[in-house]
Amino acid sequence: MEKPILQYNNGVVAAKLDRTEKELVCGVSFHIFPGESLALIGETGSGKTLIAQSIMGVLPGNVRLVSGEISFRGNTLPKGKKLRSMLGREIVYIPQNGHEFLDPSRSIRRQLFDSIGKLGVAPSQRYAFACEKLAQVGFAQPEAILKQYPFQLSGGMAQRVTIALALCSEAKLLIADEPTNGLDQDSKRQTLSLLNELFPDAAKLIITHDISVAAECDRLLVLCGGRMLETGISSEVLAAPHHPYTKALLGALVENGMRETPALRTETGCCPFYRRCPSARTPCRTEMPQRKANGREWWCCAE
Repeated sequence: MEKPILQYNNGVVAAKLDRTEKELVCGVSFHIFPGESLALIGETGSGKTLIAQSIMGVLPGNVRLVSGEISFRGNTLPKGKKLRSMLGREIVYIPQNGHEFLDPSRSIRRQLFDSIGKLGVAPSQRYAFACEKLAQVGFAQPEAILKQYPFQLSGGMAQRVTIALALCSEAKLLIADEPTNGLDQDSKRQTLSLLNELFPDAAKLIITHDISVAAECDRLLVLCGGRMLETGISSEVLAAPHHPYTKALLGALVENGMRETPALRTETGCCPFYRRCPSARTPCRTEMPQRKANGREWWCCAE
Protein backbone atom coordinates (compact mmCIF):
# COMPACT_ATOMS: atom_id res chain seq x y z
CA MET A 1 0.00 0.00 0.00
CA GLU A 2 1.28 3.44 -0.92
CA LYS A 3 2.40 5.50 2.06
CA PRO A 4 1.76 9.24 2.38
CA ILE A 5 4.73 11.54 1.90
CA LEU A 6 3.58 13.62 4.85
CA GLN A 7 1.55 12.53 7.87
CA TYR A 8 0.68 15.22 10.41
CA ASN A 9 -0.96 13.63 13.44
CA ASN A 10 -2.78 15.52 16.20
CA GLY A 11 -0.43 18.51 16.08
CA VAL A 12 -0.66 21.06 18.87
CA VAL A 13 1.29 24.32 18.53
CA ALA A 14 1.42 26.78 21.43
CA ALA A 15 2.93 30.17 22.18
CA LYS A 16 4.50 31.04 25.51
CA LEU A 17 2.89 34.16 26.95
CA ASP A 18 4.32 35.29 30.29
CA ARG A 19 3.87 32.23 32.53
CA THR A 20 1.30 30.44 30.42
CA GLU A 21 1.07 28.80 27.02
CA LYS A 22 -1.71 29.57 24.57
CA GLU A 23 -2.64 26.90 22.04
CA LEU A 24 -2.66 28.32 18.52
CA VAL A 25 -3.10 25.02 16.65
CA CYS A 26 -5.22 22.38 18.37
CA GLY A 27 -5.14 18.71 17.39
CA VAL A 28 -4.78 19.12 13.63
CA SER A 29 -4.28 15.96 11.53
CA PHE A 30 -3.88 15.38 7.80
CA HIS A 31 -1.85 13.43 5.25
CA ILE A 32 -0.67 13.98 1.68
CA PHE A 33 0.18 11.21 -0.78
CA PRO A 34 2.71 11.43 -3.65
CA GLY A 35 1.41 13.64 -6.44
CA GLU A 36 -1.46 14.91 -4.31
CA SER A 37 -2.20 18.50 -3.31
CA LEU A 38 -3.84 19.58 -0.05
CA ALA A 39 -4.96 23.15 0.62
CA LEU A 40 -4.97 24.49 4.16
CA ILE A 41 -7.51 27.28 3.93
CA GLY A 42 -8.56 29.80 6.53
CA GLU A 43 -8.53 33.42 7.59
CA THR A 44 -5.54 35.25 8.99
CA GLY A 45 -4.80 33.74 12.40
CA SER A 46 -6.26 30.32 11.55
CA GLY A 47 -2.93 28.57 12.19
CA LYS A 48 -2.18 27.43 8.66
CA THR A 49 1.26 29.08 8.42
CA LEU A 50 2.20 27.84 11.91
CA ILE A 51 1.48 24.30 10.74
CA ALA A 52 3.84 24.75 7.78
CA GLN A 53 6.50 26.25 10.06
CA SER A 54 6.19 23.35 12.49
CA ILE A 55 6.88 20.92 9.64
CA MET A 56 10.00 22.82 8.58
CA GLY A 57 11.17 23.39 12.16
CA VAL A 58 11.15 27.17 11.82
CA LEU A 59 8.54 28.24 14.37
CA PRO A 60 9.07 31.65 16.02
CA GLY A 61 11.14 31.68 19.20
CA ASN A 62 8.25 31.73 21.66
CA VAL A 63 6.21 29.13 19.75
CA ARG A 64 6.70 25.36 19.84
CA LEU A 65 5.15 22.10 18.72
CA VAL A 66 3.82 20.89 22.07
CA SER A 67 2.58 17.48 20.96
CA GLY A 68 1.77 15.45 17.89
CA GLU A 69 3.77 13.41 15.41
CA ILE A 70 5.03 14.39 11.97
CA SER A 71 6.08 11.59 9.61
CA PHE A 72 7.91 12.05 6.32
CA ARG A 73 7.98 9.16 3.84
CA GLY A 74 7.02 6.70 6.55
CA ASN A 75 9.56 7.80 9.15
CA THR A 76 9.43 10.30 11.99
CA LEU A 77 10.53 13.67 10.65
CA PRO A 78 13.95 14.46 12.16
CA LYS A 79 14.75 17.66 14.00
CA GLY A 80 17.62 20.10 14.21
CA LYS A 81 20.55 19.83 11.85
CA LYS A 82 19.23 16.76 10.03
CA LEU A 83 15.92 18.49 9.27
CA ARG A 84 17.73 21.64 8.11
CA SER A 85 19.76 19.53 5.69
CA MET A 86 16.49 18.32 4.13
CA LEU A 87 15.10 21.82 3.59
CA GLY A 88 15.66 22.98 0.04
CA ARG A 89 16.37 19.41 -1.06
CA GLU A 90 13.57 17.00 -0.16
CA ILE A 91 11.32 19.53 1.55
CA VAL A 92 11.04 22.66 -0.58
CA TYR A 93 9.39 25.94 0.39
CA ILE A 94 7.85 28.41 -2.04
CA PRO A 95 7.10 31.77 -0.37
CA GLN A 96 4.15 34.07 -0.92
CA ASN A 97 6.35 36.93 -2.12
CA GLY A 98 9.10 36.16 -4.59
CA HIS A 99 10.67 39.61 -4.22
CA GLU A 100 11.06 39.23 -0.45
CA PHE A 101 12.48 35.72 -0.82
CA LEU A 102 15.10 36.55 -3.45
CA ASP A 103 18.34 38.29 -2.49
CA PRO A 104 18.08 41.82 -3.97
CA SER A 105 21.87 42.23 -4.09
CA ARG A 106 22.54 39.18 -6.26
CA SER A 107 21.63 38.42 -9.85
CA ILE A 108 19.20 35.64 -10.71
CA ARG A 109 22.11 33.79 -12.28
CA ARG A 110 24.11 33.71 -9.04
CA GLN A 111 21.12 32.62 -6.99
CA LEU A 112 20.24 29.81 -9.37
CA PHE A 113 23.86 28.69 -9.62
CA ASP A 114 24.03 28.35 -5.82
CA SER A 115 21.08 25.96 -5.82
CA ILE A 116 22.28 24.08 -8.88
CA GLY A 117 25.69 23.55 -7.30
CA LYS A 118 24.06 21.66 -4.40
CA LEU A 119 22.75 19.12 -6.93
CA GLY A 120 26.27 18.27 -7.99
CA VAL A 121 25.91 19.70 -11.50
CA ALA A 122 29.32 20.39 -13.04
CA PRO A 123 30.24 24.11 -13.31
CA SER A 124 30.44 23.85 -17.09
CA GLN A 125 26.83 22.67 -17.26
CA ARG A 126 25.23 25.08 -14.79
CA TYR A 127 24.41 27.83 -17.27
CA ALA A 128 22.51 25.47 -19.57
CA PHE A 129 20.82 23.87 -16.55
CA ALA A 130 19.69 27.27 -15.26
CA CYS A 131 18.31 28.26 -18.67
CA GLU A 132 16.42 24.98 -18.84
CA LYS A 133 14.75 25.55 -15.46
CA LEU A 134 13.78 29.12 -16.32
CA ALA A 135 12.33 27.94 -19.63
CA GLN A 136 10.33 25.30 -17.76
CA VAL A 137 8.59 27.99 -15.71
CA GLY A 138 7.62 29.93 -18.83
CA PHE A 139 10.43 32.39 -19.57
CA ALA A 140 10.85 32.75 -23.35
CA GLN A 141 14.30 34.38 -22.94
CA PRO A 142 15.93 32.72 -19.93
CA GLU A 143 19.35 34.14 -20.83
CA ALA A 144 18.02 37.67 -20.27
CA ILE A 145 16.42 36.72 -16.94
CA LEU A 146 19.74 35.35 -15.66
CA LYS A 147 21.30 38.80 -16.05
CA GLN A 148 18.59 40.58 -14.09
CA TYR A 149 18.18 41.36 -10.41
CA PRO A 150 14.97 40.77 -8.43
CA PHE A 151 13.92 44.45 -8.49
CA GLN A 152 13.80 44.27 -12.29
CA LEU A 153 11.14 41.55 -12.23
CA SER A 154 7.38 41.84 -11.87
CA GLY A 155 5.64 40.01 -9.03
CA GLY A 156 4.62 37.14 -11.28
CA MET A 157 8.11 36.85 -12.76
CA ALA A 158 9.73 36.81 -9.32
CA GLN A 159 7.35 34.07 -8.25
CA ARG A 160 8.28 32.00 -11.29
CA VAL A 161 11.96 32.41 -10.42
CA THR A 162 11.28 30.98 -6.95
CA ILE A 163 9.62 28.00 -8.63
CA ALA A 164 12.68 27.62 -10.87
CA LEU A 165 14.80 27.58 -7.71
CA ALA A 166 12.53 24.87 -6.30
CA LEU A 167 13.17 22.84 -9.46
CA CYS A 168 16.85 22.79 -8.49
CA SER A 169 16.05 20.21 -5.82
CA GLU A 170 14.88 16.65 -5.27
CA ALA A 171 11.54 17.76 -3.84
CA LYS A 172 9.35 15.11 -2.27
CA LEU A 173 7.26 17.65 -0.35
CA LEU A 174 6.45 21.11 -1.66
CA ILE A 175 5.17 23.69 0.84
CA ALA A 176 3.74 26.76 -0.89
CA ASP A 177 2.69 29.61 1.42
CA GLU A 178 0.14 31.83 -0.35
CA PRO A 179 1.93 31.21 -3.69
CA THR A 180 -0.56 33.31 -5.63
CA ASN A 181 -0.82 36.24 -3.22
CA GLY A 182 -0.97 39.56 -5.09
CA LEU A 183 -1.28 37.91 -8.51
CA ASP A 184 -4.13 38.42 -10.94
CA GLN A 185 -6.47 35.54 -11.73
CA ASP A 186 -4.60 34.44 -14.85
CA SER A 187 -1.26 34.47 -13.03
CA LYS A 188 -2.82 32.45 -10.20
CA ARG A 189 -3.93 29.73 -12.59
CA GLN A 190 -0.54 29.72 -14.33
CA THR A 191 1.31 29.39 -11.02
CA LEU A 192 -0.83 26.49 -9.80
CA SER A 193 -0.61 24.75 -13.17
CA LEU A 194 3.17 25.09 -13.06
CA LEU A 195 3.37 23.50 -9.63
CA ASN A 196 1.30 20.51 -10.75
CA GLU A 197 3.12 20.17 -14.06
CA LEU A 198 6.67 20.56 -12.75
CA PHE A 199 6.28 18.58 -9.53
CA PRO A 200 3.96 15.74 -10.60
CA ASP A 201 5.20 13.24 -8.01
CA ALA A 202 5.70 15.56 -5.04
CA ALA A 203 3.20 15.97 -2.23
CA LYS A 204 2.01 19.57 -2.28
CA LEU A 205 0.84 21.51 0.79
CA ILE A 206 -0.76 24.77 -0.33
CA ILE A 207 -1.33 27.46 2.32
CA THR A 208 -4.04 29.86 1.19
CA HIS A 209 -6.92 32.13 2.17
CA ASP A 210 -8.26 32.09 -1.39
CA ILE A 211 -11.05 29.65 -2.21
CA SER A 212 -10.27 29.84 -5.93
CA VAL A 213 -6.81 28.47 -5.12
CA ALA A 214 -8.13 25.75 -2.80
CA ALA A 215 -10.54 24.69 -5.55
CA GLU A 216 -7.56 23.77 -7.74
CA CYS A 217 -6.18 21.36 -5.12
CA ASP A 218 -7.18 17.70 -4.77
CA ARG A 219 -8.32 18.04 -1.16
CA LEU A 220 -8.75 20.85 1.34
CA LEU A 221 -8.75 21.30 5.10
CA VAL A 222 -10.69 24.26 6.48
CA LEU A 223 -9.16 25.85 9.59
CA CYS A 224 -10.47 28.48 11.97
CA GLY A 225 -8.87 29.55 15.23
CA GLY A 226 -6.34 26.72 14.98
CA ARG A 227 -8.98 24.00 14.73
CA MET A 228 -10.12 21.71 11.93
CA LEU A 229 -13.68 22.44 10.83
CA GLU A 230 -14.08 20.50 7.58
CA THR A 231 -12.04 18.39 5.18
CA GLY A 232 -12.59 16.37 2.03
CA ILE A 233 -12.20 16.41 -1.74
CA SER A 234 -12.11 20.07 -2.74
CA SER A 235 -14.76 19.93 -5.44
CA GLU A 236 -17.18 18.08 -3.12
CA VAL A 237 -16.64 20.35 -0.12
CA LEU A 238 -17.04 23.53 -2.14
CA ALA A 239 -20.10 22.21 -3.99
CA ALA A 240 -21.92 21.22 -0.79
CA PRO A 241 -20.18 22.34 2.42
CA HIS A 242 -21.40 20.90 5.73
CA HIS A 243 -19.89 23.27 8.28
CA PRO A 244 -21.50 26.72 8.71
CA TYR A 245 -18.03 28.30 8.59
CA THR A 246 -17.27 26.79 5.17
CA LYS A 247 -20.65 27.99 3.97
CA ALA A 248 -19.84 31.47 5.27
CA LEU A 249 -16.54 31.49 3.40
CA LEU A 250 -18.29 30.66 0.15
CA GLY A 251 -20.89 33.32 0.80
CA ALA A 252 -18.35 36.00 1.64
CA LEU A 253 -15.64 35.29 -0.92
CA VAL A 254 -15.58 35.18 -4.66
CA GLU A 255 -12.00 36.03 -5.62
CA ASN A 256 -10.15 38.12 -3.10
CA GLY A 257 -9.94 36.07 0.09
CA MET A 258 -11.48 36.66 3.52
CA ARG A 259 -11.98 40.28 4.44
CA GLU A 260 -12.86 39.70 8.09
CA THR A 261 -10.11 38.72 10.51
CA PRO A 262 -11.34 36.71 13.50
CA ALA A 263 -10.64 37.69 17.09
CA LEU A 264 -8.25 35.40 18.93
CA ARG A 265 -10.10 32.50 20.47
CA THR A 266 -10.44 32.87 24.21
CA GLU A 267 -12.66 29.89 25.12
CA THR A 268 -10.86 26.55 25.19
CA GLY A 269 -12.90 23.65 23.90
CA CYS A 270 -15.54 25.52 21.88
CA CYS A 271 -15.95 25.99 18.16
CA PRO A 272 -13.93 29.08 17.16
CA PHE A 273 -16.77 30.12 14.84
CA TYR A 274 -19.34 29.92 17.65
CA ARG A 275 -19.80 33.66 18.20
CA ARG A 276 -20.28 34.36 14.48
CA CYS A 277 -22.24 31.23 13.54
CA PRO A 278 -25.88 31.66 12.47
CA SER A 279 -26.53 28.04 13.53
CA ALA A 280 -24.90 28.32 16.96
CA ARG A 281 -26.47 26.48 19.86
CA THR A 282 -25.60 25.93 23.52
CA PRO A 283 -23.52 22.71 23.03
CA CYS A 284 -21.23 24.62 20.63
CA ARG A 285 -19.71 26.33 23.66
CA THR A 286 -18.17 23.06 24.86
CA GLU A 287 -18.36 20.51 22.04
CA MET A 288 -17.10 19.96 18.50
CA PRO A 289 -18.27 16.44 17.62
CA GLN A 290 -16.65 14.81 14.62
CA ARG A 291 -19.01 13.77 11.85
CA LYS A 292 -18.29 11.59 8.81
CA ALA A 293 -20.18 10.86 5.60
CA ASN A 294 -19.09 9.71 2.13
CA GLY A 295 -15.39 10.29 2.77
CA ARG A 296 -16.05 13.75 4.21
CA GLU A 297 -15.32 14.90 7.75
CA TRP A 298 -16.49 17.94 9.67
CA TRP A 299 -16.59 19.02 13.29
CA CYS A 300 -19.90 20.60 14.27
CA CYS A 301 -22.85 20.24 16.64
CA ALA A 302 -25.29 20.76 13.78
CA GLU A 303 -26.28 17.65 11.83
